[in-house]
Amino acid sequence: MNEARLAHPPRQMLPWTRSCMVCGQDNPVGLRARSYKSGDLVQLPFTTRVEYAGWSNVMHGGFIAMVLDEVMTWAAILGSSLPCFAADFSVRLQEALPASISCTAMARMRENRRKVFDTEAWLEDDAGRVYARASGRYLPVPAERMAHFRSDFVTSPDCLDLERIFTR
Repeated sequence: MNEARLAHPPRQMLPWTRSCMVCGQDNPVGLRARSYKSGDLVQLPFTTRVEYAGWSNVMHGGFIAMVLDEVMTWAAILGSSLPCFAADFSVRLQEALPASISCTAMARMRENRRKVFDTEAWLEDDAGRVYARASGRYLPVPAERMAHFRSDFVTSPDCLDLERIFTR
């Protein structure tokens, strides 16, 4: 059993954006999925869709990488209290992920080196079967891009406040 399933701390919804392919509320072809903070994990539950399949109802590897990047970005943000972006990441596809199943992408920060944030992530179905694993390095958003970065976010009373997230 995956260690993330052993404890069930309360989940807090994270803010989302207007434009993102994964969470963007205004993106007409995006997932419009919502991420949650649960203890030291970021969780993104969603249902795979045939529109994102590569072939024969199997999800495209690029789609899987995109979802794992989303949760690793949030893990870096929450672990550093800074807006972050991917410097590099790698994904290991462990088995074919079918379309039309419920699954959850999960991530956590492995190491905070003040300016480089190492993360790990995995994608599993509701039974705990892992389809992919990833690791990544994330960097703080440059100061000159900060206003643009923050302007794309949408918040609601139901989600964690951006000011509580970006404390540095």
